[in-house]
Amino acid sequence: MTFDGNDGIMTMINDGGVMRNGRSAWLAAVVAAALVLTGANAVLAAKTDEAPDFTLPNLVGEDVTLTELLTDGPVVLDFWATWCKPCIKGFPQLQEIFDSYRNCGLNVLAVSIDGPRSMSRVGAFIKSKGHTFEVVLDPSQKVARKYHVSAVPRTVLIDTDGSVLFTVTGNRPGHHDKLAEILDGMFPEACPEESDEGTPTEGTPEQEAPIQETVPATDATSEEAGE
Repeated sequence: MTFDGNDGIMTMINDGGVMRNGRSAWLAAVVAAALVLTGANAVLAAKTDEAPDFTLPNLVGEDVTLTELLTDGPVVLDFWATWCKPCIKGFPQLQEIFDSYRNCGLNVLAVSIDGPRSMSRVGAFIKSKGHTFEVVLDPSQKVARKYHVSAVPRTVLIDTDGSVLFTVTGNRPGHHDKLAEILDGMFPEACPEESDEGTPTEGTPEQEAPIQETVPATDATSEEAGE
């Protein structure tokens, strides 16, 4: 359930799914998120809690462990669900962040809290939207509780030492920009470009691209998903 009058910025949850009488919890989440945003006026927010480690299966059943991802670079966790319209609305910006910094080592991990009844939709939804960041499944919401998730989306930026640099609840105007600002501070130099084989390349001499015949692109649009 998305609270009316708040432009669909978040969806409240509890252990059983949607929270229908969670006004107090919603106010607490709003205040907490506001404090995070107003207190993070530096390029790098002050390091706070240590992120709990976890292992969850991805969409093909492989285990994904947070501490292993952190050996490559920082990790953005995004707790979401297929029934959460604000979550889905923020995914394109999350994809942009992943595309911008993945060659610097950033991993984006979308943690689905869909329960057994809606979990089967997760893979089809991600595939239909063309998102390429990693998705893991948390149907029992065990990991979500470790991260004090009372509403989705909830976004958490974790540094390589396991410390939490940034958290925000809800799809709020400007919060993806704030996240990108912090990442810019973490990666002051441009990320290496990706080669045709999909691997980053550095220091490769530029070569003139062969002239190719251009074909008009076909525009495709899709509506926001959600229930």
